[in-house]
Amino acid sequence: MCSNYQRTKAYRSYVEEFTHIRLPLRFPEPHAAPNLEPQPEVRPTVTAPVFRRLEDGVEMVSARWWLVPWWHRGALKEFKLATFNARAETVAKSRTFRDAFKQRRCLVAAEGWYEWTGEKGQKTKWRFTPKDGGPICFAGIWDRCKTTDAGEIESFTIITQPAGSMLNAYHDRAPVVLRQSEWSTWLDLEADPQPLLGPESIDQFDVAYVSGPEVPFRHGDV
Repeated sequence: MCSNYQRTKAYRSYVEEFTHIRLPLRFPEPHAAPNLEPQPEVRPTVTAPVFRRLEDGVEMVSARWWLVPWWHRGALKEFKLATFNARAETVAKSRTFRDAFKQRRCLVAAEGWYEWTGEKGQKTKWRFTPKDGGPICFAGIWDRCKTTDAGEIESFTIITQPAGSMLNAYHDRAPVVLRQSEWSTWLDLEADPQPLLGPESIDQFDVAYVSGPEVPFRHGDV
């Protein structure tokens, strides 16, 4: 599960990272570069940057985290499905996600994510980041719909998979984390994305205490 994540990099950092992808980039000229405010903690329904493929390249856009599918009719506030995450095991077949998975994959700009352990009111917060410090993005899909109260909405979801042996100590789900070498494949709608989803997350993350009761906690305790 991913219900809070971290994104703090400046626009120029993303430009530098995407130069390693062999795709034409559609970033604004330097004088028109967006002023991306750091987002130490992105929560569902917040607007955040994602990268998506166009016919002639890749663009960075701001979208709402909580996917509203194209077929939704009515007000945004009437959409009640919890679609801020999509399960890797079912995303290709789900009525809510299947069209976006096939036609509208995106990369969610991120540096890490958060999980909580413990009882209600006594939870400890943890942050997960790549061990090597290398750039990452989450695997995502996006969609667009017209609502009666908020107009046209572009939104996205983060794909999750089984957490794997180490991360299972904190939660049984984790976001699908893509390394730089995998970004082009995820955005290529002619490529098979299934190998990137994997059966479970690989043990490649550092875990840091953030807040809450400082109780002894070791991998596999829960």
